[in-house]
Amino acid sequence: MVRFVDRDLEGNHIRRLPSHALRVRADQVSLNYNLIEEVPAHAFKNAKISKLSFRGNPNLIRLDPQAFAGNLLLRQLDLSNTAITSLPTKGLEKLEVLKIEKTPSLKYIPSIYEFQHLEQAHLTHHFHCCAFAFPERHNPARHALYETQLAIMIQNFERFLARYPNRYFNILSCSDIRDTSATTSEEDDAGWSEGDYFSDSGSFEDDDRDHFNGDGFHDTVNSSLGASYGDCSNFSRSRRKVECTPLPDALNPCEDVMGWSWLRASVWFVIAAAVVGNVAVLLVLLANHTEMTVPRFLMCHLAFSDLCTGLYLFMLAVVDLRSYGEFFNYAYDWQYGVGCKIAGFLSVFSGQLSVFTLTIVTLERWFAITYAIYLERRISLTAAAKIMIGGWLFSVLMAGLPLAGVSDYSSTSICLPVESENIGVAVYQGSLFMTNAIAWVTIVICYVQIYRSLGGGGEKYGGRGAAAAAERRIANKMALLVGTDLLCWAPVAFFGVTALAGVPLVDVSHGKVLLVFFYPLNACANPFLYAILTKQYRRDLLTLIARTGRCNWLVEKYKLRTPPPTAHTNPSAPVPLLPLVDYQSSHSQVKENGSAML
Repeated sequence: MVRFVDRDLEGNHIRRLPSHALRVRADQVSLNYNLIEEVPAHAFKNAKISKLSFRGNPNLIRLDPQAFAGNLLLRQLDLSNTAITSLPTKGLEKLEVLKIEKTPSLKYIPSIYEFQHLEQAHLTHHFHCCAFAFPERHNPARHALYETQLAIMIQNFERFLARYPNRYFNILSCSDIRDTSATTSEEDDAGWSEGDYFSDSGSFEDDDRDHFNGDGFHDTVNSSLGASYGDCSNFSRSRRKVECTPLPDALNPCEDVMGWSWLRASVWFVIAAAVVGNVAVLLVLLANHTEMTVPRFLMCHLAFSDLCTGLYLFMLAVVDLRSYGEFFNYAYDWQYGVGCKIAGFLSVFSGQLSVFTLTIVTLERWFAITYAIYLERRISLTAAAKIMIGGWLFSVLMAGLPLAGVSDYSSTSICLPVESENIGVAVYQGSLFMTNAIAWVTIVICYVQIYRSLGGGGEKYGGRGAAAAAERRIANKMALLVGTDLLCWAPVAFFGVTALAGVPLVDVSHGKVLLVFFYPLNACANPFLYAILTKQYRRDLLTLIARTGRCNWLVEKYKLRTPPPTAHTNPSAPVPLLPLVDYQSSHSQVKENGSAML
């Protein structure tokens, strides 16, 4: 065997390593910055290498399961800046330092029980460190085997102490502890040499079990234990600590997608309300497409955008159920897979399209009331279609930027672009918050103007009771619309702005309550506030039921008398549709200036 102190093979454009390639004895072997594509089986068989490095081999994809087999002294291994997807464990039992930095392709990290002496691990993904922190959840079968072997070891050690109650021993290796149940006392006396195991201090020291012998490590465990671990330190009663980086942080904690049980349960109610409500709106409005008006047209877009929010939450909820209790085992496939990208796109797209459509709905109703007596100034269906094309293009652009490299949907388990890495990402995230802020301010101003134009509480009617009561109802319903928007958008905007300013007040664990529960409430509330609870929607629903020829008793029971012309039933009428407004009672009121009142 060739003997070297160090072996430097850096930057030699090496493409291939044959089996038994390096039968050397060296403290360090460097194969950095080459073009190696694969490490074959037994590439280092019979070698004695303490430190081995493959850093900077971007073409290195595959490590054979037996790649490091036969190297009994490997203490440090560096596979940073490569393209490996898995790490073999054969031959790495003695490893102390593992470096796999800047290697996003690594999907799965082996169990901590495969690395008997590992002290430091410098990895790429946060969730890989979770595997070392929670080995019982990372690999339950391997953990159960460890617990069984630990119980056997403790039992044998207690038997050994019971046979020698007045002696103090320094046990050097697990092979020194035999299964005393299979031997006689005479055999034990012959097998245990008192002089060999007395410690200098006369006491048993746990740390002595970590000492190395001449070859660097102790023998393997006695076959009676049915194990292949290295030394007794591997069977500590307390969990072995590994210094692992990058540590789980606020964006990537060692928790499930939903985090809390109450959130996991409540999100399904939000999903049900969002999906059922918006599907109901789309079915009814699209079934009556022959009577399509501007409000109906806008309601269809609003229902579709909110339905996308429900689908986004559904994807998160399904992943949460599938990976319950061990999400970090699924984190790579989810966060870096197509599913997370689709979910993130749906979330941003639906949020932006919903905000845009709500703003246009409010502006259309404000415009219709302001110019109620000027029929030629009403927004036409063609104009509304052109506006919504712009809204779709804007929403697709904002949702597509993270797919093009501006921010990233993979930075967290809920697939939202929440990580600010540079100025460009901060500008992108700031624009999302500013869009919501501008939209909400616009909606508030428009509803205030609508309320004032309707009389402001009946003052223009001389305080007449009927008029004042009608206006109070309208004011309450407008307050409900604005309040719902504020409840959904304001908390997310506030904590988002503080995070962009560099003073985050909540981490992702608590932010999930805002992003997964409060923010999507609009998707649940909008179909009811803007459509389902209006009389026009109920008329359309009864019309649709009547067309089927079924449930005639229901149609007759709830049949409404023909309403006066409105913006829904007559597009040329000057009266627009406001949500939750009693048309029969309000339409009969007329302003003193001659314009129609809602």
